[in-house]
Amino acid sequence: MTKRLLLVEPSATMRYVLDKHAQSLGYDVDATESFSAAAESLEKQYQQFGTEFCGVLFGWPITEQEEAARLAQLLEQASYRDLPVVVMSTDMRAETRAWVASRENTGLLAWKEYQGLESRLNKLIEADADDTAALPSSDDNSDIHLLVVDDSATIRYSLRDLFQLQGYRITLAATQVEAMQVATTDKVDIAILDYYLTETTGDLLCRDLMMHHAVGDIVCTVLTGTYSDHIIKRSLRAGAVECMFKNESSELLLSRIAAISRFVRQRRRLQNEHRLLEQIIETVAGAVLVLDAESQISYVNVAGLQELQLKRKEALIGQPGSALLEKGGPQPGVDGQPRSASWRLPDATVVNVDYEHVGIGSTGQSLIRFARAAIPIVAGTTAGKSATPATDSVQGQAVVAAVAQKLLPASAPFIQQMRWYLSKGATLSDRTSLMILDVRVHDDRGQLRPLNDMPDLQKRVEAVLQGIYKRPGHVSMLTDTRFGFLLRHKEESHVYLLARKIMQLCLELDLQQENVSLSCAGSLLSLVDKQGHSLETLLLHLFKGVELARARGSNQILLMDLRRMLNAYPATEKAAGQ
Repeated sequence: MTKRLLLVEPSATMRYVLDKHAQSLGYDVDATESFSAAAESLEKQYQQFGTEFCGVLFGWPITEQEEAARLAQLLEQASYRDLPVVVMSTDMRAETRAWVASRENTGLLAWKEYQGLESRLNKLIEADADDTAALPSSDDNSDIHLLVVDDSATIRYSLRDLFQLQGYRITLAATQVEAMQVATTDKVDIAILDYYLTETTGDLLCRDLMMHHAVGDIVCTVLTGTYSDHIIKRSLRAGAVECMFKNESSELLLSRIAAISRFVRQRRRLQNEHRLLEQIIETVAGAVLVLDAESQISYVNVAGLQELQLKRKEALIGQPGSALLEKGGPQPGVDGQPRSASWRLPDATVVNVDYEHVGIGSTGQSLIRFARAAIPIVAGTTAGKSATPATDSVQGQAVVAAVAQKLLPASAPFIQQMRWYLSKGATLSDRTSLMILDVRVHDDRGQLRPLNDMPDLQKRVEAVLQGIYKRPGHVSMLTDTRFGFLLRHKEESHVYLLARKIMQLCLELDLQQENVSLSCAGSLLSLVDKQGHSLETLLLHLFKGVELARARGSNQILLMDLRRMLNAYPATEKAAGQ
């Protein structure tokens, strides 16, 4: 912390004596006779980082003065509440002692005892410094990349020095163009944006960063020199998670960034867990085994137990991978093919396996996918008809049959249309996405019921959803609760808006019944580059996505390409109330 004191004392003699004494103690002193000038110095101290006061020497006036009262009120505000203050007084009046007692981090010293300033001031400054003990050490933050955007070189370099002391990785940008270039070419975790930039404002830059497809998961904060309500509202509405102020202390700024960094790390963990879940979904009909960062077996599904000829998970969970895998741990295949190996089970039985080894993000976890029980890729089949899988796996054939049996006979035109897109979609100028929407009824007891429990309502919902899209074969009721949509669109973002609109239209349907409402859950997947997959495989994948969305709550759709949930926001008050 900088050793800089603010001294305010109307008496020139007393001011001179205390100024010289404080300097002899090693402090830099800004001395003034004016209480209003002292208040102005306090408000301007944070315009350059690292130049803030570590304490105030407040020469308490003998008689009541309006400017002194305003300075006292300023020191009581939240922004200055932690600033150490030593009140220098020529008497011990009740009002003086009351103000000192009511304000934390404040001490009282008689002028005749001014030589005791060092011990009194050190106690207050040390107590204030204790509040910074929770700040992260430099070793904790090397995994966080900060982008600082400010057209003031002084601010940029001050922030760089401040954050580098805490171990953050820092990149600086002076303009909107530089900021976009950095964020689109390097992974940025947190962007700290000055609100008033030369060519734009921080809220607009925040929106541009968060919407750009090449930026990724960035967290934006806005840094401003004013407490204006409209700046705070605009920044938060643009997607910023914090609106920070330049007149805050360095410790408070670091605390805010540390809190956001904890959020970033938590999100990374959730994303890695989601990637692991996605891998398991991809192989839901196959056998999988998961190793944690210490190469211990942390998960095995039922199919994995069957592949290894075991009956109980307890025989594997918690075991080191070396007790099961071949020497040297799991190995990659050759030329993209599964690896063949012999594993020794805990009971010394040897089994031959074919597997793929997949790393899960940066967690150190990995997933082993057994190839012989994988979901088959079936070309040229339609749901509801017999198929010849590309593998002889009995389990794989059962998966295809299970998907086909779920579909209603009336969905045949939709299946044929989907099959056509899988064969011809790559040659089309438009993009095509497949959406599955599960529609249920919330009854008067708050329970979810299938649509076919209320046949009249089921017909009305089906008529509304069938009428959304005029292309033949592009909308169909696939099961008693699930509808399929083949959506044509130009840009990737268009289909997300279209999916949300379809959900809203469903939720806004006039049910003509009291105490009954509709609830939606869905999953959305692009059909681009899916020509090698069977439609049964894709439908199974989407059906599982619907179950995930339903588990997360009502009126959400899982964007499977982005691995994100999209909420439906009903446009009407009636729908919002549901």
